[in-house]
Amino acid sequence: MADFVKVGKLSELEEGKIKAVVLAGEQVALYKIGGEIFATSNICTHEACELAENGMIEEGDSVVECLCHGSHFKIKTGEVTSPPAAEPLRTYRVKVEEEEVFIELGNDL
Repeated sequence: MADFVKVGKLSELEEGKIKAVVLAGEQVALYKIGGEIFATSNICTHEACELAENGMIEEGDSVVECLCHGSHFKIKTGEVTSPPAAEPLRTYRVKVEEEEVFIELGNDL
C-alpha cells in the first residue's frame, strides 16, 4: 500500500517555479509544469546544492538546472542530461485530490 503524505495545497505551487518541502527528513522539490505536479529530491546529486534555492526550470519546462555547477536533470525521471552530476535525482509519485497535493515516500517512480 502506498504511503502518500500531504505536502500542501495546489494553490501554493506556482507554474514554472520550484518549491521545497521537508518530509520525514527528506528534502523534496515540487514543480508545477503545464498544470501537472512533479516531485524530485531537492538536493543536487553533484555537490548537494538545494534546487529550490539554486535551480532553474528550462528547456520547455522539462529540465531543472542546478545553478551551483550547471548539472541538468529531467524533472519527470530525475535522469542526468548534463554533467557534472553523474547520479540521477530521486523522483516521487504525486497525486492531487481536490486541492491537496500528496507525494509517495519510500518508493521511487
